[in-house]
Amino acid sequence: MTRHIGLVVTAIIVFLVSASLALGASLTIDSSGNGVFTVQGNNMDEVAAIDLTLSYDTPALASPSVNQGSLISGALLAANTNNPGSIRIAIAKASSFSGSGPVVTITFATHAGGSVRIASANLVDINGNTLASVGSTSTTSGSNSAPDVPFSPPAATNPTTNPSSGNPTGTTGTAGSSGPTYLGTVTMPSDNQPQNEAKPAPVPETAARPAEAPASAEAPAPVETPAPGKPAAGPNKAKEIGTAANTAVLERFRAYHGEKTPAIMIALFKQPVSTSFHQIPFVALSDGTTTVTIVADFSAVSGGSPNFALKGAKLISLKKNAASSMWFIKALPVKGALNASLMVLRDDRVTEYPLTIAPPIPNAASTEAQFAAFLKDAAKTPAQHDVNGDGKYDGIDDYIYTANYLAAKQKPKPAAK
Repeated sequence: MTRHIGLVVTAIIVFLVSASLALGASLTIDSSGNGVFTVQGNNMDEVAAIDLTLSYDTPALASPSVNQGSLISGALLAANTNNPGSIRIAIAKASSFSGSGPVVTITFATHAGGSVRIASANLVDINGNTLASVGSTSTTSGSNSAPDVPFSPPAATNPTTNPSSGNPTGTTGTAGSSGPTYLGTVTMPSDNQPQNEAKPAPVPETAARPAEAPASAEAPAPVETPAPGKPAAGPNKAKEIGTAANTAVLERFRAYHGEKTPAIMIALFKQPVSTSFHQIPFVALSDGTTTVTIVADFSAVSGGSPNFALKGAKLISLKKNAASSMWFIKALPVKGALNASLMVLRDDRVTEYPLTIAPPIPNAASTEAQFAAFLKDAAKTPAQHDVNGDGKYDGIDDYIYTANYLAAKQKPKPAAK
């Protein structure tokens, strides 16, 4: 009888261990009362970065602050709490996290009940690959724990195709769908580490835009073990940041309602997006093979080494010119993507630089006369000019069509025989 009991106990233990391993990485929200909530990470060994959005009840909860948990000690932590009811947190480390533990602690200065929810979360490994994502789960102020919510199985980084439209999901149909966030390779070498790299020829800019508005980001200080008799230091607090964003070329087309000619459409593309960044080539198709290089010039900015994250594109290479403050970020946009951007975290500012990309379309104009005919006929037969298949003709269609026309013009001409 005792032997049978032992076998049963052993079987139960094996089952529980297997079930735990099958769950993979997961998040839990715990509340210890008094407006304090902790996001707990479980089985996070392959995770090197987290893109997390929390939502909370207002006005019951207000004025949140974000503190670093022990699981992510040494990681880069940036938190934005400026939007009531929502907290956006980005976490990245040069190596993977280990095991389980508290990720962040959220403390609300005003608390009278209310709940905190995980609106969305994405996990990224050390190579910048998206591992998994999770939807909404919540906990209520005063409760001791929340249900453990496992992440879904690893997702492919390439978008799937929508059978009904033939378009990649979340790409050409809806602006703002910019694909996964690649945060796993954000920690860069310091400025005093030389890298012998040739500087590509810069793209000339014809007009200047105001410099990006400053925001702030702060890398958390290392955790120190207190000396005997010395009180332990409090948790590292994430400095509140805002994002300085440049206006994307796509947004120019959204806002433009004037006369439409090839010259005007092309001019909207060629106006510089930023004085500190430029893209080579200045427009590219997200065909899954064409890469772009973003040149970031930090010569007018003082401070430490920058950190980079890509959204809607995958990092191919990152190099610094040894003789200057110029960085060269080579990226491959997600196939079919309409939006992508480079996020730069440098000392006390975070800047977003939008890439100028568009999905390829068939039968785009190859001559200016064909381009002019497209623009002239679009108002008369709008349904035939809905190139992104969203059921309407608007500035997004003009943007995609112009991008394809310009991309074709950039292709090298075949050598004469």
